[in-house]
Amino acid sequence: MERSWLAKILPVLSLAIVIASVGPLQASAGDKALRSTKSRHRDMRLTLQRAVSIAVDRNLRAADSRLAVQEKEHQRREAFSDLFPSLSLQYTSTWFRYQQPQNISILAGKQPGRWNIRGSSVGNGLTPNYPYRIDPFRSFTLSATVTQPIFSGGGLLNNYKFAKLGVDYSAIQYEVDTQDLILDVTEAYYELVQAEKLLDVAEQSIRSLEALRNQTREFFQQGTVAKVDLLSTEGQLAQAKIQRTQSLTEVRRQKAQLAFLLRYPQETPVDVVQDINYRPNQYRIPEIYTIAAANRPEIRQANISIEQATALLKASQAVLMPAVSLQAQGTRINDDWNVFDPEGTNDWRIQLLLTWTFDIFRTRETVKEKRATQARAFVAREQLVEQVMNEVKSAYLDMKSSESTIVDSRAAVAFREENFRISQQRYQVQEATYIEVLDAQRQLAQAQGDYYTALIGYRINQAVLERRLGILR
Repeated sequence: MERSWLAKILPVLSLAIVIASVGPLQASAGDKALRSTKSRHRDMRLTLQRAVSIAVDRNLRAADSRLAVQEKEHQRREAFSDLFPSLSLQYTSTWFRYQQPQNISILAGKQPGRWNIRGSSVGNGLTPNYPYRIDPFRSFTLSATVTQPIFSGGGLLNNYKFAKLGVDYSAIQYEVDTQDLILDVTEAYYELVQAEKLLDVAEQSIRSLEALRNQTREFFQQGTVAKVDLLSTEGQLAQAKIQRTQSLTEVRRQKAQLAFLLRYPQETPVDVVQDINYRPNQYRIPEIYTIAAANRPEIRQANISIEQATALLKASQAVLMPAVSLQAQGTRINDDWNVFDPEGTNDWRIQLLLTWTFDIFRTRETVKEKRATQARAFVAREQLVEQVMNEVKSAYLDMKSSESTIVDSRAAVAFREENFRISQQRYQVQEATYIEVLDAQRQLAQAQGDYYTALIGYRINQAVLERRLGILR
């Protein structure tokens, strides 16, 4: 009997052993697949550096700035071409009324030997005798004129300098627009992270309040608490769910804003890496003022504006001086539309042109206007420098304020977590009221939200400070 019982139970035990041995292997394979999926998901998430790179490559604001640089480069080449010779071609056709047949009898015999009837006595037109081979009353002329400016009082050179400085100004403006775009992307990125963190806080609050609601319901069923306690807990839970809905809406709004900056189609899934770790900054006073003076692109633009105003002033002064140019002209004349016919004649000339234009008031007033514009450029630069230093100080104070708040907020979260834990334990043994637990939970959620807000605010304020310093990349 014992052997038969063992014979029956051994196959079952063997099968159980096999299942037990295969089960961990299958679970291990499933864990590997899950980890692989999570790894691919992490790879698809956007980092801040990746988001900035995509925005700079795809955003239309940066594309417009690049086109502005190309536009100014073409204007520079236009001004540069004015320094070289220019070629003009002109083709003219002229007929005189003396070629008409009714005027032949009037002209015939007036100057013997110069005119005769073409061909025979039945001719229709006039033709000159030799040495005249071309009809002077019908001419076709092709002229080519080459003009080389020699001296313009510095007008052409300063116009070219102004155009060249325009290229530099546009290149710096591209840097300005790029840094503004990077700041917008950084703010949208971290505001999305903040919205997601606040959504996590709302989810955690709901879970805590659901647990409290369930505990309160048990106490109510046991008759140890009044119904008003259960209703208050339900009301607090409903309020937390409303907060979660608002947080979810804010997450969707920030995703839409980030997608807009990246030029993603709306409704495109956007998932970001929640990098909110605290990293101390190295910026100190007064070094930040030196950094801003050396790197702020707007200050470099102001310096270029002064140089442009100086170039325009010198160009306006050049009008007060004479202009000298060398001109060479070649002409081909014929009485046939084909000026290159062998009967045509050539003519050429070289002349030196001196042009000096005088007026009463306009030129001098123009020079005074440009001089006032130059003075305004100096004043604008000084105002800009003062404004930049004020912005740097304000951004630095905002960053230091949010940085100091991080430590206090972290300590507050630790205190509120411990308070909430103790309140829950005391409520379970009926040593505390539900109001104390609700208050502890609300304070914990607020402390967590303040902590995440301080972290995100510090990162955003640091980016703002770097933009004010002109080193945001």
